[in-house]
Amino acid sequence: MDILARRLTIISLLMVVFAMTLAAAVSADTQRRRQSTYLGSLTDCTAHTAQYCQAKL
Repeated sequence: MDILARRLTIISLLMVVFAMTLAAAVSADTQRRRQSTYLGSLTDCTAHTAQYCQAKL
């Protein structure tokens, strides 16, 4: 029973770390999109030249 409790604790901690990392990434992406005048995603760069995409990133 001790081993099971330890495993559940470790799994729970890993899930918390993953959730915090995901939240930080979403927050950073949202801030980056708000500051940028180019509102498209990275996949929109296929319609433009590489120089244009690098300037906007």
